[in-house]
Amino acid sequence: MSLSVIVLAAGMGKRMKSDLPKVLHPVLGRPMLSYVVDAVLKLLPKRVVVVVGHGAQEVEKALDSKEITYVTQTERLGTGHAANCAHPALKSFKGDILILNGDFPLITPNTLKKFVKDHQKHGADISILTALVEDPSGYGRIKRDEGGNVVGIVEEKDATKEERFINEINSGTFFIKSSFLWNALNKVNTRNKQKEYYLTDIVGSAYKNSLKINGSVVLDSDEVMGVNDRLDLSLVESILKWRTNESLMRSGVTLIDPETTYISPKVKIGRDTTIYPNTHIYGNTQIGRNCIIGPSTWIEDSKLGNGITIKSSCYITSAVIRNNVTIGPFAHIRPEAEIMDGAKIGNFVEIKKSKIGQGSKVSHLSYIGDTIMGKDVNIGAGTITCNYDGINKHKTTIEDNVFIGSDTMLVAPIRIGKGATTGAGSTISKDVPSDSLAIGRARQTIIKDWKRKPKEKGRSKGK
Repeated sequence: MSLSVIVLAAGMGKRMKSDLPKVLHPVLGRPMLSYVVDAVLKLLPKRVVVVVGHGAQEVEKALDSKEITYVTQTERLGTGHAANCAHPALKSFKGDILILNGDFPLITPNTLKKFVKDHQKHGADISILTALVEDPSGYGRIKRDEGGNVVGIVEEKDATKEERFINEINSGTFFIKSSFLWNALNKVNTRNKQKEYYLTDIVGSAYKNSLKINGSVVLDSDEVMGVNDRLDLSLVESILKWRTNESLMRSGVTLIDPETTYISPKVKIGRDTTIYPNTHIYGNTQIGRNCIIGPSTWIEDSKLGNGITIKSSCYITSAVIRNNVTIGPFAHIRPEAEIMDGAKIGNFVEIKKSKIGQGSKVSHLSYIGDTIMGKDVNIGAGTITCNYDGINKHKTTIEDNVFIGSDTMLVAPIRIGKGATTGAGSTISKDVPSDSLAIGRARQTIIKDWKRKPKEKGRSKGK
């Protein structure tokens, strides 16, 4: 079946009380709109049109997808007007069109696929995804006749006292024949309390024209939970967090405390890996088998191999960590870092845009930036690669089996040859040949019988 998609993402979200466009507020580290787009792309649509408005450039930048066409709603005149803004982009499309809101991050591809199949099964001209809820406040109500057929949708502000007791709500998701959609939208008016063009009015139009209307009830009403304020945002994240954590635990991952573990749905984790509390794992992160992660660790857009131990309070972003590596506690692994098999990164160590060779150790209190490090290198405490001259970044190369003494400053660009050693407390600014010892520090001077000048009486200790 040929279908296209319209995602409505132009709203300001006044109740969020934020300068950030509502659909860009993050849920488990990703903009809520990205979840909706991911779900609809699984339907393999001919085209996806996202209607943007407030913060349009920010929305486009955040999604950064070549599979999306953007159209702008310059005036906020209601959902009907927003949908009609997509008409020029879909003018030549003759199939059915799925319309949904951009603030439904819990919607799943399976629900949308079932919705599409239900539409086809009933041969409907227009289908509405509905939900049965205990508290329908804030939602439009689905009106059905005595035979159970959908006859219309009434928005809450326009509903009568009796209609407000209806607990079947409109999710804002529709599947509509394009031949009917555009004609119906052009006939929608603003005769309502909000003086807006309601997309829902086309349901009444379909009923008046004796078209086939299908109301498809979603199995899990949480999936169509919209986000209108910060409380909704928190509830949605809690649901998605549990959904993700449950799936991981059933696949063989141990979460010591699921309530305090935050993992994006796109994250992949191998079996027999254990995640400790207060850990956040986001983006396109992949973690292998038999790893120990955390507690209080942040990992984002990184690839971790098997048998890795990440100790407490580490921060890892856009890095590659191979097998059987130990990191932390309190280590910072920055973008473009690559830690090879069996390496050790210790406490209060920062690695930036560097390759740490197999079996090498940077055990404590060091900064390694813009460095290529070979195998079995030992970096002493307090070592710094001085890679920045105030204008440009420079490269440090440390070959295999090098021993760097504690508190060594390596002034880049520099190469330390295979098997070389630097003396503790050295500043090394020239290349060091293989199998040699480099010492770069001032000769120690001792002044005998030297005494500190005594403090003057009457002066306060703080001055």
